Amino acid sequence: MPKSDIIIKIAFNLKEPGKTVIRTNAREEALEEILEAWISGQQGLGKDESKPEQKDEYNIEIRLDLSFDRFTTISDTGNKSLTCGILMSVFSRLTEIPVLDFEEEKAA
Repeated sequence: MPKSDIIIKIAFNLKEPGKTVIRTNAREEALEEILEAWISGQQGLGKDESKPEQKDEYNIEIRLDLSFDRFTTISDTGNKSLTCGILMSVFSRLTEIPVLDFEEEKAA
C-alpha cells in the first residue's frame, strides 16, 4: 500500500444517516478541503458499470500521500460511482457528522 500521511475512514449509514461517523488523523478544519479535492479528482473518470453492494452501512477509507498529492481509496461499495455519491453526501453534511481522531477511536 502506498505511503499515507492522512487517513480518513468513513462509516456511512444509509438507513440511519445520524449514525455516520468519520475517523481521521487529519485536522478537522482540513477535512473540507481534502474531501473537496478528492471529489474534484473523480470528475471525468466515467461511469462505473460494476454492480454496487447492497448494504445498510458502507465503509470508505481515503488515504492521502502529501508528497505526491495522491489519493488512494478503499471501499466496500463495489462501485466507484456509489463511493463518490457517498462522499458527496458526507461532504454536504460535514458539519453534522461526528469526527473522531484515531486516539478517540481506540478509546471507544
